[in-house]
Amino acid sequence: MTPYSIQLEFMQRLFDALEDGEFGIFESPTGTGKSLSIICGALTWIQHNERRRQQHAVAKSGSEVAEVDTRPDWVREYERKRVASGQTSGEGREQERYQRWVAAVRRREAAQRKGQQRQGQLQQGHPRLGKRTVTSASGDAADSDGSDDDAVVDAYHSGGEQGGAKNDDPVEYSDAVRRLLERKADNKLLCDSDDSCSNSSDDGVPEEPIACKVFYASRTHSQLQQFVNEVKRTKFAQDKIRCVTLGSRWQLCVNDRVRAAGSSVHALNERCLEMQQSAKKARCACLPVQATPMLDFKDAMAQKIMDIEELAAEGRRRGVCAYYGSREAVRAAQVVALPYNMLLSQSARESMGISLAGNIVIVDEAHNLVDTILATHSVTLGWRTVKVLLDMVQLYFKKYWQRLRGSNVVYIRQTIALLRALNKYLQRVADENRDSHSQSTAVISVNEFLQRANVDHINVYKIDRYLRESKLGRKLNMFAERRQEHHISAGSNSVKRVRQDAHVIRHADASISPSPAAPAPASAVAALEAFMECIGNPDRTGARLVVRTAPPADDGVDVELKYLLLDPSEAFGEIRKEARAVVLAGGTMRPVDDMIKQLLPRFGRLSLSDCTNEQRLQLDPDRVRQFAWGHVVPRTHICALVVDRGPTGEPLRFAYQDQSNATRIREAGQALAALCNVIPGGVAVFFPSYALLGKMMTEWHAAGVAQRIAKRKPVFSESADEGVLARYTEQVRRPGSSGAVLLSVVGGRLSEGINFSDDLGRAVVMIGVPYPSLTSPELKERLDYYESIGDAPDCARRPATSGQMGPRARELYDALCMRAVNQSIGRAIRHRADYAAIVFLDARYAEPRIASRLPGWIAGEHAGRSVPSCAFGPALAQVSAFFKSTFAL
Repeated sequence: MTPYSIQLEFMQRLFDALEDGEFGIFESPTGTGKSLSIICGALTWIQHNERRRQQHAVAKSGSEVAEVDTRPDWVREYERKRVASGQTSGEGREQERYQRWVAAVRRREAAQRKGQQRQGQLQQGHPRLGKRTVTSASGDAADSDGSDDDAVVDAYHSGGEQGGAKNDDPVEYSDAVRRLLERKADNKLLCDSDDSCSNSSDDGVPEEPIACKVFYASRTHSQLQQFVNEVKRTKFAQDKIRCVTLGSRWQLCVNDRVRAAGSSVHALNERCLEMQQSAKKARCACLPVQATPMLDFKDAMAQKIMDIEELAAEGRRRGVCAYYGSREAVRAAQVVALPYNMLLSQSARESMGISLAGNIVIVDEAHNLVDTILATHSVTLGWRTVKVLLDMVQLYFKKYWQRLRGSNVVYIRQTIALLRALNKYLQRVADENRDSHSQSTAVISVNEFLQRANVDHINVYKIDRYLRESKLGRKLNMFAERRQEHHISAGSNSVKRVRQDAHVIRHADASISPSPAAPAPASAVAALEAFMECIGNPDRTGARLVVRTAPPADDGVDVELKYLLLDPSEAFGEIRKEARAVVLAGGTMRPVDDMIKQLLPRFGRLSLSDCTNEQRLQLDPDRVRQFAWGHVVPRTHICALVVDRGPTGEPLRFAYQDQSNATRIREAGQALAALCNVIPGGVAVFFPSYALLGKMMTEWHAAGVAQRIAKRKPVFSESADEGVLARYTEQVRRPGSSGAVLLSVVGGRLSEGINFSDDLGRAVVMIGVPYPSLTSPELKERLDYYESIGDAPDCARRPATSGQMGPRARELYDALCMRAVNQSIGRAIRHRADYAAIVFLDARYAEPRIASRLPGWIAGEHAGRSVPSCAFGPALAQVSAFFKSTFAL
């Protein structure tokens, strides 16, 4: 297959950007072969870099022995072959040492299996030898003594902190030594839950060399699967490129007992981790004690490129955990496909064993990268969660406090004090808004919240660290489950015990009351951990805390705390500083300028005191390279128009104050009905909001306009149900059909990731301009913060403009709107032979500040050319001629 000219240029520009270690933004419309261009350009660089590394090793080794090389010819020839294979380089020696260790492990474990088989044969001949605890295939073992020792938190040492907890160990070990001793004492897994499944050097195990790799991140699982399938089609698959896809336990768990116990993602995670941590239960059968099964699984991934489904199937076939197996393969992989959340969160990268140092990061579908970063680092903590957690921690401490070792007593007491303070603060907020019949919202700084809640004297960072390292959430889950089992088995006695427990809690804090929607303890701890991790940096300027109170319901007033990150530069800056090169790619990346300003701000918005000079250059917004290509479809295949007046001459403008104008609403309906008479196939109509969609449909039905549209094309609405897209597709593709109309919302389910190719989308009609609602406190804070930040250090703390929206805030506000518009109109043209009309039923699309943010392939090839604007009559004639003359309908 001959590549398009823009594909060749895309690959060359990408290769250059990776070679020079740059930050590049690549825009190539859907249907132009963007994914294949990324694969070929990036993997060609990976292979080029590997050959260069080997050549460097050969040259370096040759120069070292050239001066004094008096060895025999056969010795020099043998050394030359070893150098050519990379075995004498540092990485080669590490690889050789690692492979020797793998071979030794395989031999040792093969001998152990033979010994176990002989022992089993002896036990069959001697029945008494066989009477031992039996472990089921699912990984659960009998708990014969009924002890609850595994629910007690292990001894915790926080670096010499004393004060209340007795330290039974007189020796203060280093963290590494203590971790090794704990592993030995608990017989921990080869793949621990919170450490990357790497070959730890604790036991002298050599680490597998890390290959230079490409981290490819995309938003959805289907997009990652499509990328992996594209890799399989290239010659790189024949070259045995090592590619691994990372997913969640929900996608990769192969233990049916674990999956059955997990009704949600978090519940499945906790069930998996409990089976690893419990001393009274055997480990999950899919995580074998011996290393050989996992090594075999890694070998299988090295021989064949597999997507998520294939990884899970291979793990199930071998009886090996595909989740931890894929993590094991990361070090040697050359391509790692992973979802956004694993890449954008530093804690997620660390838990997965991902290091970006010296590697390539490619983010596909990056148009919503800023919003994704902000959402990933924004956390919500509800009052119900606080109450449930306080209830459970107090009961847990009451039962086990005499059995806790190390600093557990100190930190659990501090956790209870923190939860009580949060509970009292939320109770106070609820009382203040109890008489309100609507939702109330307040936005405060993190420091202000800490003072109001009287927790500014508590070191939340240390409590957060304690909760994560002690695994208290899992212990609380065990405790809660056993209490529930005990209550069920105890029958009527359980009622008495529950009342006693409730009395204890009310005595401790009278504000606590049971909640019908109580989360699991481990889920509550995870929510608290995430919240404390965020507020642990109260001096961060680009953050706010939203305190939102819901109107009173049957179970009282509910209050939630939402940590709102406003500045994505810190999270993205860490990625840019660590990675060799970063590439953002997408079909519609415009507008780009605001994205660069948010991701790579000027000095003053990001602390650069710990940056090297090279990293400072990497974070310079002026050094970002931008590339944009037109569409592969001919210009004659696109008909784009702005309609500024309706059929009767009424201006078409649907700003918020105009959305109740019945005359204009009817004008838009009449224009759509006339367009449906001349447009074949399917017509996708996008509205700014569900509210305006419903309002227009009501008015169109009352005026008889909806009936006119339906007479020509059946109408389907996104707000109807989940199966609307399937019914719309069936109607359009029905033989002899005149097509159909699909009413959608910008930013809704059908505005991104849906392919309206060919007859499914012969036209896209945009009614109104979908500006986000300024009533949102989150958006208002984001705009105010963006306006307050200047481009130079002396402007870093400039106050936001009061009253009207400032120029920088307006720039961001327009960008948020038009990025969503561009995604919606990009649904129509999907391949080289496709064609469609794009009609804007709002005069504002002709305004320069909006028209300049439309994709270049819509406006045409000439620089500065905008989409033509005209009244409805001439527009209808142009659309009719476009389909009739060009495509001979």
